[in-house]
Amino acid sequence: MSKAASGHRPAAASGRSRARPLAGQRASDIRQRLLEALGPAQLEFARHGDLRGVLSGLLRTLLDVTQSEYGVIGEVLVTPRGPQLRPHALEHIAWREPADAPPAAPVLTDVDARELSAPLGSLLASGEPVLTQTHGQPPRESKGLLPGLPFPRAFLGMPCKAGEELVGVVGLANPAEDYTPELIDTLKPFLATCAGLLLCERGAREQRRTETVLRRQEEEIQQQRVQMEELVEQRTETLLVTTVALEERQAQLMHAERMASLGQLVAGIAHEINNPLGYITSNLATLTQYLAVFTELITRYRELASRLTPAPEDATAELLTRIQAYQEEEDVDYLLGDVKDLLQDSREGAHRVADTVQSLKAFVREDSGQMELVDVNKELATTLKVVWNQLKYRCEVKSDYGQVPPILGRPAQLNQVFTHLLLNAVQALSDPGTIQIATWLQGDEVRVSITDSGQGMTPDVLDKIFTPFFTTKPPGKGAGLGLSISADIVARHMGRIEVQSQYGQGSTFTLRLPVAHDP
Repeated sequence: MSKAASGHRPAAASGRSRARPLAGQRASDIRQRLLEALGPAQLEFARHGDLRGVLSGLLRTLLDVTQSEYGVIGEVLVTPRGPQLRPHALEHIAWREPADAPPAAPVLTDVDARELSAPLGSLLASGEPVLTQTHGQPPRESKGLLPGLPFPRAFLGMPCKAGEELVGVVGLANPAEDYTPELIDTLKPFLATCAGLLLCERGAREQRRTETVLRRQEEEIQQQRVQMEELVEQRTETLLVTTVALEERQAQLMHAERMASLGQLVAGIAHEINNPLGYITSNLATLTQYLAVFTELITRYRELASRLTPAPEDATAELLTRIQAYQEEEDVDYLLGDVKDLLQDSREGAHRVADTVQSLKAFVREDSGQMELVDVNKELATTLKVVWNQLKYRCEVKSDYGQVPPILGRPAQLNQVFTHLLLNAVQALSDPGTIQIATWLQGDEVRVSITDSGQGMTPDVLDKIFTPFFTTKPPGKGAGLGLSISADIVARHMGRIEVQSQYGQGSTFTLRLPVAHDP
């Protein structure tokens, strides 16, 4: 036993082996030595993952305890071409003999099951233990156990299974004493450990394969990302050109919509100008009549003056009587007082004309394209004066301007938003109603609300009101761009429009515009 453990065959091995039952003590010794080797082997595999090194150590131990000449531990692979054996450990006691030129260990390569010798091939085919005893020369045309290993005189092949799946095989050849079936039961812990190690290796191999696939996919994705970035750059250039064209088109639409709004207001503005001009003209006509009276009075005063010196005293008295009678008849004192009132009315009318014209000029002033500090209350008041003719006959306007700080914006565009909202509000009124305008400061925002007492909107309409070209007006009455353009203008001012509406109870549009901060 000691010589077999050291790697030398005992003398009895040179002749025919004697088969005898595996003694209880010997089985216990084999089991004990293997159990002592299995624990460190599993720990070594867990630490370093060197399956071949671990299985080679276990196989050497197994050869020693079973007094076998050589052996193999291999993994069974299932391939489209059929099962293959992948040797992970090959051991031969001759390779451990001190010699000038020991036999070289064969290269571990996968072997097709059809190329294996009968005992090992039968083991792969059946998945059951194989025990052969030839006790003589191998057949002349027989293959070796594996390439580089001779054909065995005695062979014990044992399956390593995970459930019903054949994971690997353990093969032993040429023992000092014949193999017995009892040895297979003794080696079950060893076989189970080998099966577990092979499964772990298979899982690690699958993980490495998956990682390789993922790495390859990541490289492909990276290449595609680079290609996409190049494509995005090309598309971005095209998009920039298209965006410029769209902005120009949008500016044209905004201008067209604004001109359409102004066209509706021109008649009203003309009417607002004609009203003060009308009573100015009337007052001037009245002043002309009064002037005739004053002229006549002055003429008679001159006549009196011409007669005072040459005329007798009774004629002067008569003329003075006539003058006094005329003054009383025409109520000259009243006329003189009324002239002042007429002149005051004329001045007020002229101021109204100037104010209206000034508001119109402010409303239609050219947009510089640059942001500036804007007084929201002032711009609302200006817009209200311009659209007043559209409102005053159909609604009562209530304004509640709060103390609000300036915002950073473009006045012409904000006036356009206010115009759209006010005209939409009055158009929502089926009967004379009320429009309420309010401004206030809340947090870092200036808020502007325009509320009408109209019919309100249904949820379907409410979801579409900011959609370009959507309108509830009859064909030819509106392009459906007012609210869409207004929302875009407010967004350009870093703000937003909120709307609340309930059908039958009116609507409220609220603008939220950020307060201008010091740079």
